[in-house]
Amino acid sequence: MYLFMLGIRISSTWNEKSSLWLEGRKNWKEKLQSIPPKKDLRIWVHVSSLGEFEQAKAVIEKILTSRPSTEIILSFFSPSGYTIKKDYKHARAVVYLPADLPGNASQWLTVIQPDMAVFVKYDLWPGFINQLLKREIPCILISANWEPGRKLSSWNTPLMKELLKKFDRIFFQQKHHIDSFRKQGFDNISFAGDSRIDRSLNIPAESIDQIPVALQNEDPFDLVAGSTWEEDENIIFEAIHTLKLKVIMAPHDVSPANIKRLQQKIGEKLQVLSKMNIMDKDTRVILVDSIGLLSSLYSLGRMTYVGGGFGKGIHNILEPMSHAKAVIFGPHYKRFPE
Repeated sequence: MYLFMLGIRISSTWNEKSSLWLEGRKNWKEKLQSIPPKKDLRIWVHVSSLGEFEQAKAVIEKILTSRPSTEIILSFFSPSGYTIKKDYKHARAVVYLPADLPGNASQWLTVIQPDMAVFVKYDLWPGFINQLLKREIPCILISANWEPGRKLSSWNTPLMKELLKKFDRIFFQQKHHIDSFRKQGFDNISFAGDSRIDRSLNIPAESIDQIPVALQNEDPFDLVAGSTWEEDENIIFEAIHTLKLKVIMAPHDVSPANIKRLQQKIGEKLQVLSKMNIMDKDTRVILVDSIGLLSSLYSLGRMTYVGGGFGKGIHNILEPMSHAKAVIFGPHYKRFPE
């Protein structure tokens, strides 16, 4: 963790995300004092970023439906998730998780006072998990998904396996992984599927209120492309020019520098979403320069494209599928059961 912190501090001199990571954790002990005193059952839910929050959201809201008085404390690792969801109405408090350094976990749990801790998918911190175990606070992991046969995966290291065995229960996304991990000595595992599917079923009903005013009365776009990287963009740009498509593009990187790069590269009549008041009749491309809208914007396309499939792997295809849209993506999809 010390090396990680050093890397964050160095990169913060030029990287806005690293700078926000550090800024958000300043005086975290004092900030915790603003959390309301505990009055009922309290569950601490930790997520890495926005994608993992979407997996947690369906679970949180199901809990609150069956037991409305439950107090949810939601923590984020990443600034991109925290910035978008810091006002999430179903949590008593939304906070940054402090760095996993000696003493931090103990002080955190003393203030938070959770009756249970829920981690989502993969963002696991030994200091916090060991403190939960020491205090006999139940700890579960939901939407876990890792390949049993991937020898280079961090999940398959001895230290990680020992950490995972400390969970009271791990809920896997994929049923066929269960037998493999039982053979490795895991007896705390169950199959529960991917909670993003439950979450995605609610997206169409929520999208009506999320569409920007400037796009609400427009005819359908030919294509909505989300979470795109440069390899995806090369294909999409060729399609735009050759087929004369009308497109919404939401790049994975929405930094001003990347939006400027795309504006220069596209070479078509375009508008940047945050600067739009009305849709210009000659506009062929809308560039999305913020996060949090993509799941709703997919509803505006005749077809959709999800990026990442020419790199480490595709991004979320469940969101466009929830709108009953056909989805195009690259060849790196085999690790994604959806």
